[in-house]
Amino acid sequence: MICPSLPQFCLQNAEFYRREMCSLPKLILLTGVFQAFFANWAMALPTMNIAQILSSKTEYTSIAKTVWLYSTNAKGFVRVNGSHVDSSCYDCDKTKDESAKLELVSTRFEGAVVLRIRSVKENSYLCVDLEGNLTTEVHGNTMQRCLFKEGMKSGFTTFQSIHNAEWFLGFKRNGKLKQPHNTTNSQKAARFLTYF
Repeated sequence: MICPSLPQFCLQNAEFYRREMCSLPKLILLTGVFQAFFANWAMALPTMNIAQILSSKTEYTSIAKTVWLYSTNAKGFVRVNGSHVDSSCYDCDKTKDESAKLELVSTRFEGAVVLRIRSVKENSYLCVDLEGNLTTEVHGNTMQRCLFKEGMKSGFTTFQSIHNAEWFLGFKRNGKLKQPHNTTNSQKAARFLTYF
């Protein structure tokens, strides 16, 4: 029997493969057919890397998810009350404390997916000003300095400012805010657990 062409092979059942294709010479021939097919097929694809695909003009859908951020250094949930941000919600029920309810909103910036951190209660965004201090802004959905890159460090989530790559969101052990310009990726202050 002649070895079938690729479309015919794909249409055959498993019994045909077991009976006819298990011999070594036919298997080598079949491997050559697959290699030739996929080599020709791959040459027809446009050569684009991931950065080019992300930076293309295709439409991007923003995704928002409700979260509670737990500061592992302060051992409390992050809260936003007006313009005051802390991580002093130690033994509180995160689901009942509306000030601890945050929303991570994904967006695209210079070809990368980044996040905005929005307080659900206050309807304001966490931002970093020009000096590297954390602020809250009502119109943060339009400001570049309100963008953060989510990362991982030692199994914990980190939030790096897009405005300055050396600045990170962080909290001291007493629950008070540690300003982003004083917080680095290697410090425990910058580590969070995300609860959904």
